[in-house]
Amino acid sequence: MQQYDIEQFSKLENIVWQALVEGDRSADDRMLEDDFLGVYDSGFSDKAGHVGQLGSGPTIAEYRLSQHRLLHLSEGVVLLSYLADFRRVGHGQSESMYVSSIWRASRRGWLNIFSQDTKARG
Repeated sequence: MQQYDIEQFSKLENIVWQALVEGDRSADDRMLEDDFLGVYDSGFSDKAGHVGQLGSGPTIAEYRLSQHRLLHLSEGVVLLSYLADFRRVGHGQSESMYVSSIWRASRRGWLNIFSQDTKARG
């Protein structure tokens, strides 16, 4: 069984978060599988919805990811879970949530196929 490096997937996840900070639709689009599924407190989202949220610019002002965990699901598929502390653009209050993201190897490299957020108790 292949060993996967948690740092590699932490860096990939940071690319997605940085796209939200920079309002970079292209970077967000490159990191997500075409059949991406997001599960959020607001409901389900597909790739178009995730990328589309950046249509008016950045959505996140700042963030910090910690407590990373990596689970090997199958060959070429891993689950990265972590705690995200962040502040949305235009909000003074920080938020925290646990995130689980499934990354799958493809011809284009590792792509995010699934993400689910769980609000952390505050």
